[in-house]
Amino acid sequence: MLLSKSAYARHMGVSRQTVYGWIARGEIVLSGDKVDVEATQAKQNSAGAGAGAGAGAGDHHNAMTWAQAAAWVWGHDGGKELPADINAGQRIEAAAAELGFDVQHEPDEQLLILFRLDEETHSFYGKDHMAGGLRFLRSELAYVAAMHPDTQDDWSDTGLKALCLLAGEKL
Repeated sequence: MLLSKSAYARHMGVSRQTVYGWIARGEIVLSGDKVDVEATQAKQNSAGAGAGAGAGAGDHHNAMTWAQAAAWVWGHDGGKELPADINAGQRIEAAAAELGFDVQHEPDEQLLILFRLDEETHSFYGKDHMAGGLRFLRSELAYVAAMHPDTQDDWSDTGLKALCLLAGEKL
């Protein structure tokens, strides 16, 4: 069975970033630009239980289940203001990337679009478009944590912090 990278991420209950990390480490078999699920499973079975066990590249180094990640985010709500080197748009981009969404932001039109290519699109309009996007992303985190609580994934500090509510922030 061939699946897109996004569909494979959903199939495995992980983020797209995790799938791309597995690809970079050679743990996934591709056929063109699609994931060959059977060949990947055969490769992982022959290699043992090492797939996804190591730390990811870059900022992705926190191995937690989805339930643990959601609990971490909820537990860190009400923290400090955004750091000086990150703006609201960058915050949404980090939070969206953590959950496998791409972002299109049109600040002049007060428009935010979160999407997974060829899968789903969510648009937020008006003066609260950024808050609406963050509310949706936190809901997505809660949903996946409820549906796949024990599924391990790699999480970035930046992405997790971006999902947290700031001091005094209400959605």
